[in-house]
Amino acid sequence: MRNLGLILELTRWRRAGHVARLWWRDDDAAGSATTLDRLLLDRLIVVAGKTGCPVTLAVVPSGDMSGLAARLAAAPAQVGVAQHGVDHTNRREGPVAGEFPHDWTAAQVREALARGWAGIATLPRAIKVYMPPWNDVHPALAEVLAGEGYAALSANGELDGETGLPRLDSHLDLMRWRGGARFRGRRRFLSKLTTELRRRRLAGHWDAPVGLLTHHLTHDTGAWTFLGEFLTWTRARPEFAWTSLPQLLPAGSQEAPPTKAAGRPRRATRRPLAHAA
Repeated sequence: MRNLGLILELTRWRRAGHVARLWWRDDDAAGSATTLDRLLLDRLIVVAGKTGCPVTLAVVPSGDMSGLAARLAAAPAQVGVAQHGVDHTNRREGPVAGEFPHDWTAAQVREALARGWAGIATLPRAIKVYMPPWNDVHPALAEVLAGEGYAALSANGELDGETGLPRLDSHLDLMRWRGGARFRGRRRFLSKLTTELRRRRLAGHWDAPVGLLTHHLTHDTGAWTFLGEFLTWTRARPEFAWTSLPQLLPAGSQEAPPTKAAGRPRRATRRPLAHAA
């Protein structure tokens, strides 16, 4: 990756003896999938398998899950599942989309969440982490999630404020959305990665994971090409370690060591931080 700013930032990380942790989330897999949707998901799973990078599919609890379950059962072990909303339906008025109107009570949110989780709970390697569509966080969401036994909330890394629940956010969206979905572009993406690494270094939050966000249903040729190159490149760099979502959770951090390139050993880590200051 020919990006001077990123190379200089990685040099600072290497000299400090730290490794940047990366994790990967892909949105919008569902049981109600067309033939093209299934082919695109298969393509994503192949990329994960070839690169050896763990990916968490944010699955919409919609449609018959049996076909998706069968394909996940045959997928590499590093392909996991989390809950992407309750049905991916916008129930808001106005420009900001969200599944839960703000006048919904905690009881209404809880009921919808339970229905959604029931739809994906039996999928292979499903973990009880909630990933809201449109990164929308209802005022009662974190409290309800904690009460229902969810391990974490994953939204957008630019959101501020305390949620009362561990946050494992995404920070690097492969796509641009304004004016139609398309690849963000190599320069923009690597500049954002550099910014996220710098934020962690300056704040002393070396262990805060950086979340890659992809959307297999909307990838264009540029996105698919860059994704494979980026995953392969980071796997070969000693400054990065690919980590699965369960390994980032407080209760699951001891399951297995992260998938990382050969290089200097990581320092002991403290409790994972999802937000850089």
